[in-house]
Amino acid sequence: MNQVDRFKTLPDDARIQAIGNLFKYNNRKTWDIGVRFKQSTRKALKFSQLPYLSRQVVLNQTVDATPPGFPIKFTLPDRAFWQTATVGDSGLVTYKLSEEQSQKCFVFESAGKTIYLPQLELARALFFTNNYLANAALINSALDLEFYVDHHPNNDDREFPLDLVINALPTTLCPKVLFDNEGFRHQIAWLLLNSDIKNAFNSIYQYFSQERVRSPNVERWTFRFDPPQLKGVKVAARGWKSSDESTWFINRIELLDGLFFPDISDIGFSHPDFTENKPGSGKGKGGTYPQLPTQREIDENSDGSEDNESALIFCDATQRIYNRVPRTRKVGAQPRKSPGGKENEDKPNNLPPAVSTDDPNSRGDTPRAAVDGLDDLTDNADLYLNKFDSFFKMLEILEKEHGVKQSKPIVRKLPEVGRSESHLMVDGSPRCMAIVRIEHQNEGYFLLEVDTSDGKASIATKIISAQALAPKGKLRDFISEIEQGLLSNQFSWPKKYFDALVGEGNHKSVSHQKSKSEGRLGEEDIERWAERFLKLFTTSNN
Repeated sequence: MNQVDRFKTLPDDARIQAIGNLFKYNNRKTWDIGVRFKQSTRKALKFSQLPYLSRQVVLNQTVDATPPGFPIKFTLPDRAFWQTATVGDSGLVTYKLSEEQSQKCFVFESAGKTIYLPQLELARALFFTNNYLANAALINSALDLEFYVDHHPNNDDREFPLDLVINALPTTLCPKVLFDNEGFRHQIAWLLLNSDIKNAFNSIYQYFSQERVRSPNVERWTFRFDPPQLKGVKVAARGWKSSDESTWFINRIELLDGLFFPDISDIGFSHPDFTENKPGSGKGKGGTYPQLPTQREIDENSDGSEDNESALIFCDATQRIYNRVPRTRKVGAQPRKSPGGKENEDKPNNLPPAVSTDDPNSRGDTPRAAVDGLDDLTDNADLYLNKFDSFFKMLEILEKEHGVKQSKPIVRKLPEVGRSESHLMVDGSPRCMAIVRIEHQNEGYFLLEVDTSDGKASIATKIISAQALAPKGKLRDFISEIEQGLLSNQFSWPKKYFDALVGEGNHKSVSHQKSKSEGRLGEEDIERWAERFLKLFTTSNN
C-alpha cells in the first residue's frame, strides 16, 4: 500500500492501532471517530476520512508499509448464521483500550474457521469507499433526498437504449467527479436499485439516531448496522489469527467477489453539474474537475468550503467484483463554457494544497475533496462489443470475399494512465480496445482497434505482424505496455515502442474510413475500408 496524499497533522508512517466510537462536540457540525496510532498521540480523525481507515493501515507512508496482518480468503455464509460480538471477544486484538475492545463485530463460521469481522470494516468495504457515502450515512434518507431514479427515460440511442436514468438532484452533495469512475456509477446504482443493500445502508442512520448518547458537551455512538444478504460472496482480507488458525480477526477487507447486481442492461446518470467535452477539441484531457498537484495535504480539522468543485484524491482501493454489471454512461451534460471564460480555467491553479474531506458548509474555508477508494474489477468489457460493429462488419467482408480468417475478438477497457482522461468516452463510459488475430495467405496479424465513436479523437487501427512478434512472446505479454504507451503518448500509438518490439516494417496503421453522414458507416464505406485493409495485406505479403 502506498498513499500519495498526506494527513496534515500526522507524522510519517503512522500505523492505526485501534478504532473507537463516533463522537461530535456540540459546537461542531461534523462527526469524528476515535483512532489511535502507534507513532502519534492524536486520538481522532474525521468520520468522512473512513475510506482510509482500517486497523494496522499506515498513513503518511514514506516507504511501502508491511500489509496489515496475515492474508486470508473466506466465503460469507447465509446472513441467518451471523452473530454479534465485540472486538474483545475475539481475544486476538492486543490493544486494550476499552473503547476499542467494545466495538461491534459480526461472527460466523467459514470453512471451519471462526471469523470476527468488525461491523465498521464491513460497512467501509461495502459503502464507505468514498467520503460522500460516509457523510451520507449519518443523514436521514440522504439517498432518497439526493437521487431520483427515472424508470421510463427518453431513449434517444437506438444502439444502447437506457433502461433507467439515475438523476442526482440539484440539492445533492455528491461530487460530480465521482461519476467519472465507472466503479462508483456501479456502486451508487447498486445502492439505489437493490432494496436489501439500500436497507442495510439506511440501517446505519436508524441505529445512529436511536442509540447515540448525548452529554452536555459531546455526543457519542458505537457503530453498528444490519448487514445485507451476502451469502456466497468471497472475501480476501488480512487480519490476526490464533495459533491454531481456527479463529481470525479481520483488520482490512481487500476484495469482495460475487456481489449481486440486479439484471439491468443500460443505466444513464445525470448530475446538475455535468459538462461535456466537445468532440474534436484536440488532444489532451479536458478536465471536468480541478486538477491536483502531485500531493495534497488532508486537513483533519477543517470543514469543506462551498466555493469550489471537489478535487479528487485517492486512498488505497478496496476491490470488488459483481456477478454482473450494466453498461453505464453520463447523460444530460451541458456544453462547457467557451475558452474565453477564465473562471473554470483559473480555479484549479488557485486551489491551495490543503483539502477537506467534509461536505461543504458555511463555516468551511478549505477546498473540499472527493476520496476515490474503489477499484471495480468486474469484467464487463464484452458489453461494449457493439461499439465495434462497423469494424467487425468490415472483417466479415474480408472473411467472406477474400478468405481472411479471424479469431474471436477480445475487448479490453483501456486503463487510466496519469491524469489523462483518454480512457473515458465523452459520456464517461469506458473507452475500449478490440483485439483480433487474422490470417491472410498464411500470414498472421494482430489488429488493435480503439473505440473513437465519440469523436473526441481519431486513432488508426494498428496492425502488427504475428510472425515478427512470436520470437518476443505472446501479445498478452505486451498489451499492458501498449495501452500505457497509447494513453501516455497524447492518445497515439507509440511508434518507437513498436519499432523496438517487432521492427519498423512489421507494424502499420490503417486510418478509419470516413463517412459522409454521422453515425455508423454505411455499406459502401465499410467495403472501401475493407479494400484498404486488403491492399495493405497484399503489399505486406509481397
